[in-house]
Amino acid sequence: MRADITDLQHRHPQVAKEYIKLRDQLDAPTTSAHEADPVDTPRVLTRQSDQRYTAGQKLEETIQKIRKLPGFDRFLLAPSEDEMEAAAAPGPIVIINVSRYRCDALVIEKRGLRTVRLPHLDNDEIRTRAAALGSDSINTQLLEWLWETTAKPVLDVLGFNKYPRGSWPRIWWIPTGSLAKFPIHAAGYHERGSSETVLDRVISSYSSSVRALVHSRQNRPKAMMAAAPKKVVLVGMQNTPGHGNLPFARQEIDQLNGLCNSMELQVREPQTSRKDVLAALNDCHIFHFAGHGQTDLLDPSKSALLLSDGDLTVASLFETNLHSRKPFLAYLSACGTGQVKYDALIDEALHLIAACQLAGFQHVVGTLWEVNDRSCVDAATMTYKWMQEGKLSDGSVSEGLHHASRRLRDQWTADSTTRRAIKHGTGEQDDGQRVTGQSRSNRDKARDLRHPRDVTLCDDAPLYWVPYVHFGV
Repeated sequence: MRADITDLQHRHPQVAKEYIKLRDQLDAPTTSAHEADPVDTPRVLTRQSDQRYTAGQKLEETIQKIRKLPGFDRFLLAPSEDEMEAAAAPGPIVIINVSRYRCDALVIEKRGLRTVRLPHLDNDEIRTRAAALGSDSINTQLLEWLWETTAKPVLDVLGFNKYPRGSWPRIWWIPTGSLAKFPIHAAGYHERGSSETVLDRVISSYSSSVRALVHSRQNRPKAMMAAAPKKVVLVGMQNTPGHGNLPFARQEIDQLNGLCNSMELQVREPQTSRKDVLAALNDCHIFHFAGHGQTDLLDPSKSALLLSDGDLTVASLFETNLHSRKPFLAYLSACGTGQVKYDALIDEALHLIAACQLAGFQHVVGTLWEVNDRSCVDAATMTYKWMQEGKLSDGSVSEGLHHASRRLRDQWTADSTTRRAIKHGTGEQDDGQRVTGQSRSNRDKARDLRHPRDVTLCDDAPLYWVPYVHFGV
């Protein structure tokens, strides 16, 4: 729905203004009988009722007027079956519906729709697990539970039951309710060395809704403009006022600077103020942010990327209109950029990833919770190298993140095996350092922050390859 309104504001601003005014008028609370003056109560309530009735009529007339505009014939309507099937041409779209009665997957394919019963997925268990979800609670047991209850039944029905020998199949996940907090793309038995994982069968992407995916597909650029300069905006926040230092943020930006230059992209590193970053976004092709992210518990629209002089919030990104240029990628290398903590708003997808999509970005890479500073460098570098080989095609983003995650997973698996062998052979605990050999110098201070991008890689640390997700076409 927000995508429809954003498009309308861009293409027909006066009509959009009229629609929003009437919508807000109907959404405004009315005066109750006990709040009004007893003498005036009947007159006040009658007037308000008449005003709302008139506004409702005008709103319906405005909606019908909008639906006569080119490209807006389905304004505020659910996608048609033909539109959904067309959107599923590159790969199946899987909506995971959870409720207290039963859980099912609605699978949309280019040849039709079908449902998959998920008898072992229980809404109460989802909510219990979600309440404790965070970087510290992500373990192999959780990924195995996701595999058995959710991912495996769907992949088996689709015929994705082994490691692909040719091109990798793609799938778009749309989890609902509290399940939207979970990493379905990482489900599986990763310590077995088998293909009983989502990562070893398909390339996963996410969407906030079928409508959002249909909208993105219908509004994607027809072709890259070869003559137009493609600009990359790189923002690295190694030092953020009031927050722990991120020593690898600068390294991440430096490595990407070199990669982007080798792709003949124009690299720009603006000042890290809110004003300068927003200005730089106006003509960018790629936006990459490496720094702290912050999730607001009660008001997701205030979740933000933290800059030197303030916050780049979800609300401010919603207001950034880049639709005429349709920028290619926003890569948010920060904590919790796809996170909504307030369960009542979970299906609204009010997070930084969705905000970038609504602003006009075709692809967004973000995270589900806290991430490790050093691992961010590895994930970003590997993803961009794949994008370079794929010549910045639509598929290169999800493929790049997928193969980066698999490589980080393989490193984690090998390192876990080595550590266990050392422990069993010596009876000693390791020093808490992973393959990178790095730990954060400000670890204790950063624990007090709401969302540090600095989870330390120790033996009982979260699985650092899991949080990264791709949203887009």
